[in-house]
Amino acid sequence: MQQFECPWCGPRPQIEFTYHRDAESVPQGWPEEESEYLERVFTRANHLGFHEELWQHSLGCRGWIVIERDNLTHAVRATRPAEGGK
Repeated sequence: MQQFECPWCGPRPQIEFTYHRDAESVPQGWPEEESEYLERVFTRANHLGFHEELWQHSLGCRGWIVIERDNLTHAVRATRPAEGGK
């Protein structure tokens, strides 16, 4: 079973976490046009390798974290609290 490092709770099994979305698609403000918003949310590069994902420790502290994970091997390189994560 894979383990993720929660910044507040320490190492925990992956089943305690819920995937939310690709962290790059999180809105940083409301775009001027609706088409810009749709582009940001639904049109992303689907590259292989490490990228950042937004997860919630839903069966633990309920904090939000960003996990840098390889989408091919599932290896985790880093975890950090999401902005305003708890």
